[in-house]
Amino acid sequence: MGLRETRKVNTRAGIILSARGLFFSSGYKKTSMGEIAEHSQVAVGTLYNYFKSKGEIMLAITKEDSADLLFPFSDSDMEAINVEDLIWKFTDKLIGFISAYPRELVKELIGVFWEAGQKNLSEGLASIDISIMNQITEMISILRENGQIKKETEPQVVAVALYGMATTAVMWYSVDPDMTLDRTREMIAAMFGHFCRGILPDGGT
Repeated sequence: MGLRETRKVNTRAGIILSARGLFFSSGYKKTSMGEIAEHSQVAVGTLYNYFKSKGEIMLAITKEDSADLLFPFSDSDMEAINVEDLIWKFTDKLIGFISAYPRELVKELIGVFWEAGQKNLSEGLASIDISIMNQITEMISILRENGQIKKETEPQVVAVALYGMATTAVMWYSVDPDMTLDRTREMIAAMFGHFCRGILPDGGT
């Protein structure tokens, strides 16, 4: 990578880091592009060369943070793992992801990403969701091949259902001040558990 490209990468990373701090401390809507530029020590025009809106910056932050929600398993890992292990690993990672964000910011972002007129942002967030669901689909497929879930199970349907349950719990957490992270974890695990009893082979636990 040449010096110019390195500078661009570093500038982009600096913008994301500065925006993250402002979003987390002041909230998304109260943070302006001007403030992000100032904290990033770049001109406003330069900032817009990297991101067309603060929504795009937040999407980049979310993409970075969600990258670790799932991780690749080796063939030997997948031979040893079971549905319960997969549920708990994903639940723990999801709670870790949520806990890094202030509750009010989670609530604010859910509205911002899906509000009318934010097509690019909603599509960007959907692409992250699809990527995660594709990873879950792949793991469910391997579990089916290993005989750990019923052969008639549709991996993609299971992935969509599990991810839908998880995101529903996250939305509940964002709007209900009495919904703690521990309670959110318990709810996700309980929903997953009830659902997965229907896809385990006879005699599975």
